[in-house]
Amino acid sequence: MTTAGELLGRLVGLDRDELAKVLAHRPDVLAEPWPRRLDVVAARLAAPESVDEALLGLSTPQAQVLRAVQLCDALSQAPVPLGDVGELLGGAAVESFVDELAERALLWCEAGEVVLPEVLQRHSFRAEGLGQPVADLLAELTTIQRAHLARNLGVAPKDLVRHFRDGDRVRELFATAPEPTRKVLRDMADGVPEVDGMPPLGWALDHGFLFGTYYGGTAMPIEVALALRGPDHRLPFTPAEPECAVAHVGTEAGEATSSAAALRLLDRVSAILELAAAEPLPLLKDGTIGTRLVKKVAKDIGATPAEVELAIDLAAQAGLLLADEPPVPRRGHKAPPPTLAPDPDLARPAPALLYRLLLTTWWNPVPPEHGTDVDAFVRRLLVRLLARLEPGTAVTGDLTSLAAWHAPLLPTDDLAAHVATAVAEGELLGVFAHGAVTAAGRALLSGDQLVEVTDALVARARTTALFGTDLTAIVPGSPDARLAALLDRAADREAQGTATSWRFSPASVRRAFDQGATAAELLDDLGAIAAGELPQPLVYLVNDVARRHGEAQVIDVASVVVGEPAVLAELAAHRKLAKLGLRSVAPTVLTSTVDATGTLEALREAGYAPTRHAADGSIVLPAREQPEPTAVLRDADPGDLPPDPADHAERLLAAPASGPALLRGQLARAMSDRYAGRLTPKQQQLCWQLEAGIPVDVVYRADGAEPARLVIAYPELDGDVLDVWSLGDRAYRRLELARIDLAQTSTALSRA
Repeated sequence: MTTAGELLGRLVGLDRDELAKVLAHRPDVLAEPWPRRLDVVAARLAAPESVDEALLGLSTPQAQVLRAVQLCDALSQAPVPLGDVGELLGGAAVESFVDELAERALLWCEAGEVVLPEVLQRHSFRAEGLGQPVADLLAELTTIQRAHLARNLGVAPKDLVRHFRDGDRVRELFATAPEPTRKVLRDMADGVPEVDGMPPLGWALDHGFLFGTYYGGTAMPIEVALALRGPDHRLPFTPAEPECAVAHVGTEAGEATSSAAALRLLDRVSAILELAAAEPLPLLKDGTIGTRLVKKVAKDIGATPAEVELAIDLAAQAGLLLADEPPVPRRGHKAPPPTLAPDPDLARPAPALLYRLLLTTWWNPVPPEHGTDVDAFVRRLLVRLLARLEPGTAVTGDLTSLAAWHAPLLPTDDLAAHVATAVAEGELLGVFAHGAVTAAGRALLSGDQLVEVTDALVARARTTALFGTDLTAIVPGSPDARLAALLDRAADREAQGTATSWRFSPASVRRAFDQGATAAELLDDLGAIAAGELPQPLVYLVNDVARRHGEAQVIDVASVVVGEPAVLAELAAHRKLAKLGLRSVAPTVLTSTVDATGTLEALREAGYAPTRHAADGSIVLPAREQPEPTAVLRDADPGDLPPDPADHAERLLAAPASGPALLRGQLARAMSDRYAGRLTPKQQQLCWQLEAGIPVDVVYRADGAEPARLVIAYPELDGDVLDVWSLGDRAYRRLELARIDLAQTSTALSRA
């Protein structure tokens, strides 16, 4: 019987609560489309990918009990008594752990005996320092070889397995072996179950202590290794969770730190999006973020490299930054590097929504094509472990040991590095603060109140600044995105931490004017964010720069400089501007040998404040306006929340346990009868696509309703009704064949 068949037989005997526990422990089973019946649940539970995911979630004692059951099963080839499992683990009480494994559908227990599904049965235990069961090794021998071995041991051929399972008899026979042979056998029994080649140990081979393998090696049976280890040998069993010291760090302090981290991250992401909008960020040839780029962006926006790397990575995964692959270059030309730039069709989300998007992207990142995302697994594990403590309580002990106890089967050789990465990123996101899980982390874990929590965090942002007479602006706490953007536009950021400060200078104010601001607009905007009156030195600075702004005009006509005669005479005689080749063609006009952009930059570097004008004399402003976005991000709908295992358990138990499969051509024949004639080739193709599990478009005409365009998949035929999964409705629908019109196009999707 297959594993799926075995599981189905067990599932039909569960009640609602028992089935709900299985579905809760194996949530991947409830992936869309929902399983129709228990036979689909059983097939998904038996899938190797689902089993591997379930094994990753086992704690150390659960994994140790499962290994013991697998070993007993391999030795006995029959249901395993619970007492044998406990004895192998030192007489431990294993009933509770067996029950936990049964709730995960990894085994089942009846009348004190444990049964393993076929998919979890093992025939090699090299990871435990053991080899193969003697029954498997005997099966590779010929009849003559088995008879020869039985004569050497003085038993009947049918009693060979029973002989090797008698530890006392094996040890008595071992005592008669030559001393050099006994030494080699002890070494192999201690953890080297198989060696390459055939060692000169004729006695061991003749008496079944070693067997030659199909691949030319030499193996020691599990029964022999266990017997030589002695009757007191037990498998390791550590049922107690490692103790970790905890400390109360304060709920209010933690939430304040979380809010500051969230706002700082929003500031970093917003600044990076602005930089990428002005000039796309170059990537390495393999499409990854280079260290030089990270350091440059960090310097430009006043952030740390870790903040920049996390912000770029999350923004790219969330679709806020899109990678642009350059076209294939012409022969002899070098290909430009790929770049990252904001999606022009996507409207910038509000701060709270943006923060939720970054949080959920970090929590559920894009899965890898192959293998396990260890970083994502570890971050979710740490949040779950720390969330067991009271709010404001942190673990001060070794988190790596705690994580290793809860995830012993995680495929990594450096768990400490993954734990450190998860904690560091969690602190930058506001999920962890001072070693404790914050309200944001608890909301991620539960899936409840995420909107309320994130709104409250972002609401802590400061919307006003303190302006000083020394031309500084200080924001005690974390500034909101609008406040930070305005100050970054007209001032230079100097320090950040518990407070962020900016300093105004002629160059920074001129930068705001270069982007289209006027003195009145800039003073009004600054006054709106000031906690009091703007200091006079700042007002004087803005007005003074405004008076000088435009004292020289760079015109896009062969780079002509226009201004007052005295100013132009000064420009023409300026040594630093000699490279421009300025020449007077009129009292108020100079020409330059450099284009308008280069002339503009040279004049600004020399301390002047020129403006750029088009050929018609109108001022040229930097390209700031983006095309009108066509896509808007929204919070998740209620249907996006994790499915309720109890509701699905009730639904599944009310449905038949199994159903007929749709045979090839069956749907096409049914639709042909509906059309009272032969289907067109296109209609036949769509029927075959449906039978193959590929979504297709149909038009459904229900009574009293307008025709509805549906994308359907996973059909089942029930007489004149087609039961299908509707991608738009995210639910199953029953459609009458007589009311279905096959559209002439199919979707590009391959999975519902």
